[in-house]
Amino acid sequence: MHMKGWWEETQEQTERPLPAAGANLREESSWLDVHADQEYVLQVSLRRGNVGQQRRKQDSKAQAPRFPKLKDEGWLLVLGEVERRELLAVKRLGFVRNHTAVSVAFYTPEKTGKCIYTLYLMSDSYLGLDQQYDIHLNVTPASIAAQVNTEVSDTMSQLSFK
Repeated sequence: MHMKGWWEETQEQTERPLPAAGANLREESSWLDVHADQEYVLQVSLRRGNVGQQRRKQDSKAQAPRFPKLKDEGWLLVLGEVERRELLAVKRLGFVRNHTAVSVAFYTPEKTGKCIYTLYLMSDSYLGLDQQYDIHLNVTPASIAAQVNTEVSDTMSQLSFK
């Protein structure tokens, strides 16, 4: 997983890897510094396991023999903050063939300090495949430069040059 956004020391939008899961929360290196009230994009890479072991052509249909009709596999990415019981983003995905990259946009909290966002990957077809990842954010005061860069970038992308 990577986080894409504006950081004060860079003049362009950059990607930063998220700290490794299971890191010691007392160490500063396990927290990703982000600016308050700023839009960031979480980039998640999904890879299907056991692809080589399937004999038949990869099929998007779920293995559900007791379901009354054919059903396509589906996945949900849900980003939220458990402590405040707040839902930040939801993204629905279809069938994941071998490898898929997904982007989820969200805003950081206005309040500075440390917060933990939780990303859930949930299957709409299978029990027991759901996964949960904690994202440790150290929210620093809002950066005017980063905010202006985001707004200029958004405005430029909306303009169409003819």
